[in-house]
Amino acid sequence: MGKDLKPDDSTLVARLRDPSTCRAAFNDLIRLYSEPLYRLIRRTVQLHDDADDILQNTFLKAWQNIENFRGDAKLSTWLYKIAVNESISYLEREKKRRGISLDDDESQLIALIQADTNID
Repeated sequence: MGKDLKPDDSTLVARLRDPSTCRAAFNDLIRLYSEPLYRLIRRTVQLHDDADDILQNTFLKAWQNIENFRGDAKLSTWLYKIAVNESISYLEREKKRRGISLDDDESQLIALIQADTNID
């Protein structure tokens, strides 16, 4: 597939479900959606490494569950929903791990964001 071509959902999903084309299709999926999904996740998670981990988990869940994609929504919507759920799960785990409320130390979170060179 050409670098600038964006396949329609049904074609990409069919390729993802076909054992002979699933790996190439998944590479296309990652190429198409890595950046927008990362930006979505990064709005919720302060650290770049955490956002990368969540992005990887998002794609892993998509790979594992592509057979469950019904096509009621766009593929991008399904991926965004997985990313949001993964981000929320991460925040909940961090909240429990740290034993803090996400609202407790707003200034510390702001400092983390400001110190990160990947955020404008």
